[in-house]
Parts: sequence; structure tokens; C-alpha cells
Amino acid sequence: MEFAGHPIIGAGHLLCRQSSTNLDESKSLNVTTKAGPVPIKYDAAQKTVSAGVPHNIHIHQQPATLNHITPVQASLTTASDLKGVPESSAVVSVVKGVTYALVDLTERPDLFANIGPGGSPALDLDDGWAPSFTGVMYHRHLGSHEEGDLLVWNLRVRMIAIDLEDPACGSGGCSLGAYLALSNAHKCQRHRFCIDQGIEMGRDSLVIVDVVLDDERKKVSTIELSGHAAFAAEGKIFVE
Repeated sequence: MEFAGHPIIGAGHLLCRQSSTNLDESKSLNVTTKAGPVPIKYDAAQKTVSAGVPHNIHIHQQPATLNHITPVQASLTTASDLKGVPESSAVVSVVKGVTYALVDLTERPDLFANIGPGGSPALDLDDGWAPSFTGVMYHRHLGSHEEGDLLVWNLRVRMIAIDLEDPACGSGGCSLGAYLALSNAHKCQRHRFCIDQGIEMGRDSLVIVDVVLDDERKKVSTIELSGHAAFAAEGKIFVE
């Protein structure tokens, strides 16, 4: 993928750990991705890694309809009704090659709970934006509040693609955050999205996405992705 968020955060934790035995010391470095250089910062006090996300936010002209979504999500096909499910959903690329349909299931927590692994949707992308990885970000809004000049959002999400469910999806969170920030630009210039994911899988994750709009609030100026990581295993590979 041109850019994947949670591997960047995990790699940032690993690289910062390898670069120094003192984890009480903040540090910074750069990681090169297909989408461009990514500045990484390790916050020793919070034990978090933040990444400056390379982005080229593009909202495609053709939204995703239920005809795009239901073929790749059996739980919607078998639901008794789809009341409260939007007839169309925005399709957003965070960079060329990484695209998500953003399906709002705030009004249908029952359907959200029953989402299962499914395929990648065949979306109608604008000229010049294909081929692309495509996934579906199902999301629920759990409220928002202001902290000074910052609008803080609480979201629950599930990302489905390539017959899998992702327990943490940074690129999808950035796409969703950018779209919501632009759609609510009249409310605030700075937005923070606290995104819970993986709960239904028993693999809870919390991803933070900070989006700052330009002074005219028409474009995304910066996106920062941050989170913790847990070291699960360590080993060595010997090659003869």
C-alpha cells in the first residue's frame, strides 16, 4: 500500500525502541513510504508515537451506494431492513492508491455489531485515481465536544476489505477524519478524532487522528496520527 497508518505507528515504536535503550527519552526520526516521507515522534511521557501523515485528500464525485456495499457485506444483505443506513456514502482517498467508502451506521448499532469480514468494494473512482486499494469504513458517532479551539470527536469504526477485518486502520481513520473535518469546517478549524476499533474482535485499539484545516477551511493542512503499541514477540532470523 502507498500508505498504511497502524504499521507506521508500530514501526515507529520499534525503531524508537531500537535507537535507544532509554524509553524515558523523547525522540524523532523519519520513515520513507511510497506516499512520501513520514516524520515520526516518540512522546516519552505519553508512551505514544505520532506520525505526520502524507496526504492528498480527494472526495470522489461518485459516492458508494448500497449496490456497491451490500455485495461485500453479507450482514447487510440478510438484514430484515436497512432503515437508517444511508443510500449513498462518501468515497475518499487519503492518497492515490488508498481509498475508503465511509458508511455511517450511527443510527443502526445493531447492524454495526453484526458486521463481518467481506471483500473490497468495486468503487467508481474519478479519472486518474485508479487502480486503488479499496475498503469500507463503517462508523458510529458517539458524540463530540469542544476543548478551546479544538473539536473532539468520539467514533467507533470497523474497517472491512480483502475478506478481512482490520483491528486498527490508520489510513482509514485519516480518510474519515479528513472528510468529517471538511464537512464540519464551519464548526472548527482544528479537529481531533478519538477512534475506537477492534473491540468486536477482542483486539481493542485506540487511534488518534488530528486534522487541521487551512485558514479558509477549504482544504486539509495537516494530519497527524498517533497511538500506543504493545510488543507481542521478538526474535531473530538467520540467513545462510
